[in-house]
Amino acid sequence: MKNLIQHLAQLAALEISDSEVPKYQAQLTDIFEHMDQIKQLDLAAIAETFRTTEEENVLRDDIVTPSLSQAEALQNASLTHDGFFVVPSVMKDKDAT
Repeated sequence: MKNLIQHLAQLAALEISDSEVPKYQAQLTDIFEHMDQIKQLDLAAIAETFRTTEEENVLRDDIVTPSLSQAEALQNASLTHDGFFVVPSVMKDKDAT
């Protein structure tokens, strides 16, 4: 089970210490036990469904309306480059030092 926990952590790009493995092992065991309980339910009398509501595709016509120019949209931006917003990166490169 320890190998499974470490493998799942690696797939999720999570760093967990060896001391955290027992906690996650207990949680995963609880999840598996709950899934086993669900598997034992008799659902033969319940109709299959793939939707929870009766709504159909609720769409509206795509109507073009006047909007801001690019210059107006960028006028309050603290940093721009070639007519676009510049924002801080939210992705980490795990190979970068």
